[in-house]
Amino acid sequence: MEWLEEWQMLPYTSPYSDGSHLDPRTDESEKRIVGVFHELLHLTVGKKIERKNVSNLRRPLSLPHKFTKVFERHPGIFYISKKSDTQTVILREAYDRYNLAHKHPLGEFREKLASVMREGFLDRSRGLYKKEKAWGTDPGEEIDSARNSSRDESDSEDLLSEYDSEEGHQEPC
Repeated sequence: MEWLEEWQMLPYTSPYSDGSHLDPRTDESEKRIVGVFHELLHLTVGKKIERKNVSNLRRPLSLPHKFTKVFERHPGIFYISKKSDTQTVILREAYDRYNLAHKHPLGEFREKLASVMREGFLDRSRGLYKKEKAWGTDPGEEIDSARNSSRDESDSEDLLSEYDSEEGHQEPC
């Protein structure tokens, strides 16, 4: 605990400044690395990133070797999830228990899209797209959805025929 209190008292080095003058073995360098990844995770939509992807950022951010150890040394700032054999670094302060505290609009859109796709996949696996029941008919009477869709396509062809070019209609080969 003493180490953490001393570490917090160290001078703050901006994650946006050049850190090449810092000795990679010092606590000042480690504090800059924590700041860099704190800022980086704040820029992501989900406030998390895969650990292997973080390793690819070592050179562009001019970070020392084995810089990912800061995630383990600072469990109050970062959380490492090992779900599905994938290590994901998560910014703790961005989450309220298991939910993102402030959801980004793109994240909400992604969740809705995934939900719609999942629902469609489940409906298809249950065979719900094969036959539909017509409203107002007997429960035993079923209509093949393929017939309905072919009628809809022929209706749309009539609507589009108005927009044929004046050069003449060419038949496909």
